[in-house]
Amino acid sequence: MKKLLLFSVFLVSGTLFAQDDLLSLVNEGSEKKHEKVYATFKTYKLGNAHTIETVKKKHLDFRISHRFGNVYNSALEPNALNEAAHTYFGFDNASDIRWSFDYGVTDNLTIGIGRSRYRETYDGSIKWRPLTQTEDFHIPLSIAVFADIGYTSMKTDQLYAGIVKDFETDELHRVNYFAQVIIASKLTEWLSLEFLPSYLHRNYIKQSINASNKAEDTNGLFSLGFGARIKLTKRMCLIGDYFYNFSPYYQNNTSAYNPLALGFELETGGHVFSLFFTNAPALIENSFIPYTTDTWSKGQVKFGFCVSRTFAL
Repeated sequence: MKKLLLFSVFLVSGTLFAQDDLLSLVNEGSEKKHEKVYATFKTYKLGNAHTIETVKKKHLDFRISHRFGNVYNSALEPNALNEAAHTYFGFDNASDIRWSFDYGVTDNLTIGIGRSRYRETYDGSIKWRPLTQTEDFHIPLSIAVFADIGYTSMKTDQLYAGIVKDFETDELHRVNYFAQVIIASKLTEWLSLEFLPSYLHRNYIKQSINASNKAEDTNGLFSLGFGARIKLTKRMCLIGDYFYNFSPYYQNNTSAYNPLALGFELETGGHVFSLFFTNAPALIENSFIPYTTDTWSKGQVKFGFCVSRTFAL
């Protein structure tokens, strides 16, 4: 009878322990069920475009970006190759250089400042990510809002160059605004995509007319960006982005084009290098979306790179 009682105690205890183990597995699985996706993209930016990523809380992202001149330009025939060699395939001509600092206020809120050589632009930005994708696709997308305000410190005669100035100088003419929604998804471990509905407003523009359709350039314009990252190895990825401008001024225009960037992303320890080619001369949306006057079809592409380093504060 004692043996039977002891056996019953052991049986009940074993059953209870087994139930606890099973419950812990169930709870562990439910906790992991809606885990947030990590590193949809590796860095704060792709080639030209911003990514869904924000800077980690109490971390500072220091970034140096460089854009050289055209590697080649078939429009300079019959001396296009000589001109390319003369400029060392664009390396002697920097179209833009940018220094920037982006700080993580929270894990989903980043503020930044920067200065670009192109149009001597100082800018301040904010990026907020209210929604983050989950690994089980319960939330299939990540969404962020990005906004930037730019100020050009160009000399007054440069700002108004090429026009008959019959109006008062206004400091607000130097200001432009950019707003964007970033919608991204990490579809697989090796493929991430994003869409970027965007709006740009420039307080002042020079009058320009598209010769093919007589459409005038406008202060405000809508643009839709696309970005992709394809993972090749643990430390190397293909990257690319493209912006399509909806304004009639940019349709079949032989002097204004949509910006396209293609390249590689390399990670080495705490550094991430972005190496790419693009027809855009500038490094921030306020400038490269409206002022891209070169095209890939004529070989008018520029080599660009970006080195970033993140510091814990």
